[in-house]
Amino acid sequence: MSHNQFHHYIPRFILQTFSEDFMLKTEGTPTVFIPGIPKILSGGTRRNRGGNRGGNTGGNSGGNKQRIDYPIKIYQVLDQTTTLNGISRAYGVENIYRDISADDCMEFEKLLARLEGSSAKFVRRIWLGEDLSLTRAELVELKRFLVIMAYRGKNRRSQYFDNNFDMITRLSILKHMHNNNISRIQDVWFDNLKWLIKTPCDDIVTEFLRAQDHEPKDPFAVIKGYAGPIHVAELLDFGHMVTHYVCIWQAEEGSEFILSEGCFGSFEGDMGVNFHRFFVVSPKYAIVLVNRLYMWGDMETLPLRKSWFSELHANPEVVYTKRPPPVNVTLNDCTPTDVFKYQRIVVPKQKVYLVNSIQLDARRDYLTYKSSASMYKSLRYYDKIKDKLFYHQYDYSILRRQLFADMNRTHRS
Repeated sequence: MSHNQFHHYIPRFILQTFSEDFMLKTEGTPTVFIPGIPKILSGGTRRNRGGNRGGNTGGNSGGNKQRIDYPIKIYQVLDQTTTLNGISRAYGVENIYRDISADDCMEFEKLLARLEGSSAKFVRRIWLGEDLSLTRAELVELKRFLVIMAYRGKNRRSQYFDNNFDMITRLSILKHMHNNNISRIQDVWFDNLKWLIKTPCDDIVTEFLRAQDHEPKDPFAVIKGYAGPIHVAELLDFGHMVTHYVCIWQAEEGSEFILSEGCFGSFEGDMGVNFHRFFVVSPKYAIVLVNRLYMWGDMETLPLRKSWFSELHANPEVVYTKRPPPVNVTLNDCTPTDVFKYQRIVVPKQKVYLVNSIQLDARRDYLTYKSSASMYKSLRYYDKIKDKLFYHQYDYSILRRQLFADMNRTHRS
């Protein structure tokens, strides 16, 4: 590529909601700058309060229009400090498509920007308390966006660039490279990404079902037997996630969700089965993909532990275009114009802290929070349960003391 670009793996429109300077406004409302808060614009030369210089970040949206470089709190895991950083340089990667042709990169970014734009409209309706209805076609594209952003994230991308796979997966990738004349393992990552965003969802699902024709009860047989345009592990992951159903979670008053570099697609599960995939879209809201087996009560028949969140489900109301509504729904009953109506599920504080604990135990480099009080309570909750529930059991005592001091300072002022 001819010039440096910074690409966000957590969308910028979500990052801004974690800034104390951000104000949600309805359509048509002009931007209002609060007196005393600096007007920090990406593309300008003014430094933000975290010390980073704004720059034209490229990102998913393109264009040269100036945007506010909202400062957010970022806890640096390595040096155990919290700084204010502008969102223009937060949660992203420089030159994510290095060694990819400029034309290929530009085409992909346009497709991703279109997908992000349609998903952002629905997320905005979540924030504003508006009606949460999606057509079947819109729902599929929302799921595609969530899955692609999870795949495009730092954790999954680093697996390919660091060649960090178990033996079975590595052998299946080498087989895929041989079948598709790919010379570098890093190129498999971008080829997968490009195929997922350019291929119609119906065709992806068809390919997913074709892959499962190889002994569907034996995942290793699927990995060994499949040959196609995408690496089989990513095809299976995409197929399972798009067949999950959507729930909208709202944090109980007084609690908030947090961000980490893996918060788009972090999960709860057991024995390789995902129960829930979490996509935090603001401090107050998360989109959750719930395993479809819960919809029919089949999850309880499997020899797995009980989910920590199984009471936080609500099936959407579905309005079918073909009338009357079918009793036993088949694919022939479904049309792209069917409407799914969702409700916001209020998540009790303890469960919000539990979702945050999943992020706290899975983080690698960064954490972001808006409310110091909610973050402090999440850390205390994590400390209380980590020995029984989590693998890494990190020590956040320094951050906890920092937060406690910040809250006391705010209280005194």
